[in-house]
Amino acid sequence: MESEEFEILSILKYLESIRGRHTELVTVYVPAEFNLDLIRNQLSEEKNTASNIKDRNNRKNVIDALEKISSEMRLVRQTPKNGLVVFCGNVSEREGEPEIKIWSIEPPSRSDIRMYRCDQHFITEPLKSMFKEGNLYGLLVMDNREATFGLLEGAKITVLKRLKSLVPGKFSKGGQSAVRFSREREGLIRDFYKEIAETAKQLFFSRQLHGLLVGGPGPAKDNFIESGYLITDLKNRIKGTKSTSYTDETGLEELLQKSQDILASERITIERKYVQQLLGSIARNDNMSVYGETAVKRELDADNVNTLLVSDGLDDVKKNEFYYIARQKAVKVEFVSKESGDGLQFFNLGGLAAFLKKPSK
Repeated sequence: MESEEFEILSILKYLESIRGRHTELVTVYVPAEFNLDLIRNQLSEEKNTASNIKDRNNRKNVIDALEKISSEMRLVRQTPKNGLVVFCGNVSEREGEPEIKIWSIEPPSRSDIRMYRCDQHFITEPLKSMFKEGNLYGLLVMDNREATFGLLEGAKITVLKRLKSLVPGKFSKGGQSAVRFSREREGLIRDFYKEIAETAKQLFFSRQLHGLLVGGPGPAKDNFIESGYLITDLKNRIKGTKSTSYTDETGLEELLQKSQDILASERITIERKYVQQLLGSIARNDNMSVYGETAVKRELDADNVNTLLVSDGLDDVKKNEFYYIARQKAVKVEFVSKESGDGLQFFNLGGLAAFLKKPSK
């Protein structure tokens, strides 16, 4: 479901960018378990009303959109369990050369919204509010000298805060007794653990975390968890601990790479799998993948695509153009965010790629 949600959010972002010249963009929200015959009748009445629109182009575009929605509704035997949202209208940027497109989306949860709106923009906010960007994870990488806090949402990593301790190295200098030095060092470590625990409470406690991931070199991360300074609610949210070489922003990336077993269903892991599969195919030169707009378009036209990869960093028009072509051909589409390292690497490859049914010629 995460992939579908990400895909729909990308579509909604594109729909929000569309502006009609007149009130020619039609939005229909159908509540869960609602009688579709009533919706069909309403659309018929709205089409009769639209015949009175004075502007000829606007009148034609509205009627064409309503007819397209009516045709779509005739294919739907009953309302999906969560309801249905339909967007339809002229997306062409050229006056007098209309291009009527339609999108039908089932909400992720039960919707009781009933709406018909003909406007210069699509009404996306009620549907968009039902989706989340992805599960939220707290991130912490640390040792006795440094700690870095972050968040993972979808495929986006955000660095929240970085702490430095006053803990010295393991060996005393200047003739200080080993016992005294060790005692003072242990005290400074405890103080640092308390600071980490308090900072974690401030940064994470009020957030709806799906889990907390902790990493770092050596035993410090485990000693911190067992120290008792971390509040119970956060300790219970720890999904796993991983050994990392770094305790800065690089450590956060490393922590996520080593937590793929925990994050198997999350966007960042799904994206990494696809990007690494693409890079592997390119390196092997097996002709089972292509990338770049021209090559991808050629293989789509030849009905030779199994899965289309689209970077969320592409401009909305191009992104939706390829999405629309792929869905018309029943091709699976996976959107890849620019927010992760793998996603950025894919964007720099051009942001469009395809896994093929048979080797390209």
